[in-house]
Amino acid sequence: MQFFRYREDRLPVLFFTLFFACDVIVYALVDSTPWLVVWAVLGIVPKGAVCAFNHHHQHLSVFRVPLLNRLLEVMYGIQTGITSHGWVLHHSIGHHVNYLDQRTDESRWRRDDGTPMGEGEYSLVVGATAYPRMWKVATRTGKYLRIFLVMGAVTLAIVAAAVAWRPLPALIVIVVPMVAMLFYTAWATFTHHAGKKTSSHFVASNNILHRGYNLVTGNLGYHTAHHYRPGVHWSRLPALHDEIAHQIPADCYVCPGIPWNLQQEVIGPPPGMPFAPGSSTADDCEPAVPTAKSFASASLV
Repeated sequence: MQFFRYREDRLPVLFFTLFFACDVIVYALVDSTPWLVVWAVLGIVPKGAVCAFNHHHQHLSVFRVPLLNRLLEVMYGIQTGITSHGWVLHHSIGHHVNYLDQRTDESRWRRDDGTPMGEGEYSLVVGATAYPRMWKVATRTGKYLRIFLVMGAVTLAIVAAAVAWRPLPALIVIVVPMVAMLFYTAWATFTHHAGKKTSSHFVASNNILHRGYNLVTGNLGYHTAHHYRPGVHWSRLPALHDEIAHQIPADCYVCPGIPWNLQQEVIGPPPGMPFAPGSSTADDCEPAVPTAKSFASASLV
C-alpha cells in the first residue's frame, strides 16, 4: 500500500519529523536557558519551511490514510502554531475563495476604509485574527468544525502536558515558537498579494522565482499558479506556471526577502519567459516591494 499521495512529500516529511524529534529531545534533556534559547532561534528557518509545507498539506493531504494525516497535523501544529484544518478553514475555503474581494478576504491587506495596510500592521492583524477567522469560516460553512475542534483540543492538551512537566523548556522550545511562527506565517504572506489588483487571478499575486526560496517553501513562489489551481500539488506548480506565464504581467514578479535577496536583487520574469502587457499594481497602492530594476534585465541565481 502506498501511504504517500505524492512521492515528493517523502523527503520533507522525513526532515520535519527528524527536526521535531530534535525539538522533543532538547525539551526533555536540556536545562540551560541560554542553550534552549539558542536552539529556539536556530529553529526559526526550519520551522518557516514547516509553515509552508503545513499550508501545502492542508490544501492536498500528504497521506492516503486519515490517521497518518491527523498525526502529521499534530506535529505541524506544535511546530507552527496552526493546528489541524486551521489552514483549510482560514486559507483554502477562506482566503482562496475571497482574496479577490478585500472586504471579505481572511488575509486581507486593506483596512475597512479601503486603504492599504503596511507590512507590520498586516502581520499583526492577520496573526491576531487567525483563529477567530478560522472559527468564523467553520461556523459559517459547518464543514470541518468537528475535526478542527477535536484536533485543536488534542494539540492543546499535548502542549499543556509538556508545560506541566517541564515549564521553562516547554515555554522556550514549544510555546513561544508556536506563537512566533503563527505571526511569522502572517508576515510571510504579505507580499503574496499586497498592492495588487483584484480583477483576476493573473494580476492578484506576486511570484518569486528563486531556486532556494522555492526549495525551502515547496514552490510557494509560484503563487499565481497556486491560486489559479489551488488543488495542484506543490511539485507541479512550476510546470503550471509555465503554462500561464503569458497571462501574468511583468510586475507580478518580485525579489524574495532575507536571506534570499543577498544573491538575487533583480525583479521580474526570467529572460525568455513571456508575460502579459500592463500593470498589476492597484491604482491607489504602491508596489508591495521595490521595483526599481528593469524587467528586461532580470536574472535568477
